[in-house]
This record gives sequence, structure tokens and C-alpha cells, in this order.
Amino acid sequence: MKSFMIILVAALLLIGLGLGLAKRDNATPRSSSPEAITLCEEGTRDLNAFRLRGAVEKLGQCLELDPSLAEASIARAMAFARLGERDNEKMELARADSLVLALTDNNRRMIAQLRLGTFGKSQFYSIRDSVLTKLEASDPDNIHVLVALATKAGMGEDEAAYEKAWLDILESDPNYANSYNMLGYMELNRGNYTQAIDYMQQYAFLAPDLANPHDSLGEVYMVMGRYEEAEAEFRTSVTMQPDFYHSLINLGKTYLARGQLDRGLDILEKVRLQVAGSDLEKRVDNEIVMTYLVSGLDKEMQAMSAQFIERYPDDGMSCLLRGVRMAYMGNMDAGKAVMDSTLSEWRQGDEYRNYEKARKNIDSAGYQFEALAADATGNHEAAAWNWQRAIDLGNESAKHNEWYLHYRLAAAKLAVGKPDEALAQVAPMLETNPRLINALVVKTKAHLELNEGDLARTTLEQLQWSVSKSDSDYPARLEAAELEARVSAMAGSSR
Repeated sequence: MKSFMIILVAALLLIGLGLGLAKRDNATPRSSSPEAITLCEEGTRDLNAFRLRGAVEKLGQCLELDPSLAEASIARAMAFARLGERDNEKMELARADSLVLALTDNNRRMIAQLRLGTFGKSQFYSIRDSVLTKLEASDPDNIHVLVALATKAGMGEDEAAYEKAWLDILESDPNYANSYNMLGYMELNRGNYTQAIDYMQQYAFLAPDLANPHDSLGEVYMVMGRYEEAEAEFRTSVTMQPDFYHSLINLGKTYLARGQLDRGLDILEKVRLQVAGSDLEKRVDNEIVMTYLVSGLDKEMQAMSAQFIERYPDDGMSCLLRGVRMAYMGNMDAGKAVMDSTLSEWRQGDEYRNYEKARKNIDSAGYQFEALAADATGNHEAAAWNWQRAIDLGNESAKHNEWYLHYRLAAAKLAVGKPDEALAQVAPMLETNPRLINALVVKTKAHLELNEGDLARTTLEQLQWSVSKSDSDYPARLEAAELEARVSAMAGSSR
């Protein structure tokens, strides 16, 4: 589970920024300084390769040589956006907006307006669609136009149209490497893991000097429970680019997934210190909160959630955490009041009115709060009902993004004496990733409840292997030892 608006907004932002690597657009930068042009092109390549600090430095040098070069300012604003440095992004965006107004070449100006239209705070945000319509007619093969069309398709509900848009880019430029990246993520979200790996490997082939293909491939392996292979890809990524924070975060997550909390949290904490003050810091803190929640570390969860709320009081995740904390402390009415107020505010926003995916995410947040609050008070029937409603709302998203919801529903079903239904929830998860520790705990318990000793033993052995390298005090490892006694007792009584 992630913060409820982050997934949609971040995905659209990354697509909209355009991460192509090979084809130059038709509206090339113009300057009296050849050195400025070279720095602009090199800085933009660094931006596309996620070498963000290098991009900021080169594009800044470019703008010192030619302060009027709008394309350099646009790319620099995008680099700051990806780094999560909102103050720097805001300042550079204001400069880019101003520079674009001074462009006299009509096509160059519209391309620049289209790129800036990906920023909600740009003065060109409101005219993005009309500019795209004009460019689609006048410059249909421009790579920025094609990527913008893919972005627009991604904002709709037609997955086939979204896929076709990225395939159209490849038809125009077979070496546009990021298309393979985006198509790979589409297949990952569909559960087509072999195809996803093929696309990511093509991405790596076309961009052998980039860290990002290894990060993307590692993410596929991580979903499948191939943690050692994922770890190797993330390590390759950060070896190639030590400041690639996304891969560092993912590297930490591979250890967390194996119950090596001390090692994983140490990596995340170091990353958090490196990105302090940026939006990336919040992402890291969110990962830590969720790790404690999923791992059942209640004391650590309470302490970290309090820190999260203090650091990000206006974040949607903070609103949920604040309400849940009140519920856990027995003040259910206050918790519900906080969440009701938050949901009311979200439902008045443009995202809720204009985007079905945003509506589902926000409504799901309400059900998830109710489910967590019900679990906190031991009302597992109500919890199961609300977890199911949250899952129903998310039925168009990637299934692995909903595993936490299915795990919580399975745990609630088990708590109310419905082990068959609990097994039905965890079975698809374990089919994809047979090393999901919490799902294996639920599955072992469900087989015990059903007096299925052989299946309980088989599942327990898988659980024991999955936690074999976990921290000695990892909760699921301790629980596996308790389950061993129960499984052994059942085997003894059946003789």
C-alpha cells in the first residue's frame, strides 16, 4: 500500500516528462554559443538517463553561457522535479515559462509549451491539450508529441490505446529505449512477467551505459520473489550511478522483503539523510512506515508514524496514520472525524472530479481506514468487509500493488474462522511470489485450521526457508518456530 495519490500522479509525471534516449526532436535548441548547445544536449541526455545531478550542473553551465536557452531551462526544471527539490523546481520553472514566451519560432515555441504543460504550475498547463492538437497535425513525428500522446492515453481508461501509443513511438524510432521500459512495466502490471523481463532486457541492450534498465529489471525480479537477482540488478545500477536513489531504495527493499530489517532499514535511513528536504525523503519514510506495518512491529510503527505525521502533516498518508493512531488508542470517534474531514477535502479536488483512477484511490483510502480501525478493535468481520471493498475499487491496478490488501483480507478471514477464503486470497500472491513471508504465515495457519497436516508442513517448510536469513528477532521467524510446534503436534496426533 502506498500513499493514495502518489502512484497515479508519479506515473503520469514520469511518462509526461519523456525519458527517451535516442531520437532528437525537430525543434532543436538554438544559440550563438556552440558550447551552450553542447551542454544543453549533454545535460538533457543526463536527465533522460537519471543522472540528475550531472544534468543540473551541465544545464546550469549552459544557462550561464546563454541565459536565453529555453530548452536548457525546461530540462533543468524537470531534473529538479525528479530530484524532488520543489523550491529549485519552482524557480527554474518560472524562468522556463518566461523564456518560452520570448521564442519567435512557432514550432519551437509550441514544443516548449507542450513540455512545460506537464507541470501543473506552468502557465502553459491549461493550453497543453490544444497545443498537442496543433502539433499532432503539424509535427506528428516529433518525439515530444508522440510521448505526449502516450501520456494522454495513459490518463484514460483504454489500456490498449496506451500500449499502442508506445508502440507507435517505436515504429517512428525503434531505438527509443524508454518505450521498452514503459511497455515492460505494462506487462509487469498485467502479470506477464516473462514478457516484462524481455522488454526490460531490450531496454538494457539499447542503453548499456544507463543504470535505470537494471533498476527496472530488478523491480520485475523483486515482484517475482527473485530477490537475489533483484539485489544484483540494483547493485549494478548503483555501481554505475551511485546517486541513483531509486535503486538504493529498491536495494533496501530487497532486504526488507527477506526479513532483514536491520540491513534494509540501514540503507533506507542513509538514503533519507542524503535526500533530506526533498520529496524523495518522504518516499523513504513511507517505505519505513509500511515495513513496520506489514511486519507487525507495533511499537516501531507507532514511533515512526508519529515522526511521519510530524514531518509531513499535510500529506494524505499522515491523515490516514493520524486517524488509525487515534483508533488504536481507543479514540475511535476522533479517528473517524479526522478521516472523514480528509476524505471530504480530497473529494472536492480536481483529481477526484476528473479522474476515475483518482476517485477509486481516494474511496479506497476510506475503506482501508475503516478496515484498519476495525482490526484495531478486534472487529474482524467489519475489517474483512472493508478490505474487500478496497480491493474491489483497485481491480484495474497492478495486482502486486494490492498484495498488502489481500494479505490483510486473508488475515481477517482467518480470524473469523474462514480458512478456505483466506487461502483463496493468498494463493494467487504465492503463485507469483512463493517467498511472501506474511502470506506463507497465513497459509500455514489456514491449513492447520483445516486439519491439512501435510499441506501445513509443506507450507511451513517454505516459510522456514523464506525467513532463514531474516533477523533473529523478526516476528515472522519467531512465529514460524511456534507454527513448527503446532504442525509437529498435528503430525503426532494423526499417527
